Amino acid sequence: METMKEFVFAPRYLSLAVIKGIKVGDKIINDLILEKETYLGHRQVGDRSYHIFYIRDERFAAYYHKGGTDSMYSSESLDEVLDYVNSLNPEDFE
Repeated sequence: METMKEFVFAPRYLSLAVIKGIKVGDKIINDLILEKETYLGHRQVGDRSYHIFYIRDERFAAYYHKGGTDSMYSSESLDEVLDYVNSLNPEDFE
């Protein structure tokens, strides 16, 4: 399976791709987010799909649904979670 080079934001959240320094609770993200938990997009890494969610006023969380030591990563910084997801390589899972 092809690997996406970088995280792909869902259409509603494309503007977040060019904004740095977004933290939990920032007005810019809270104005975009309508729900308590919101799917921001994903990155395909080999046969694994990693999803990032924003849990309003709590954290950004990367999630891989099949478990393992890399199944969850969270931070109060969107940049940190994006860096984590974008750093994953298919070779890491062989």
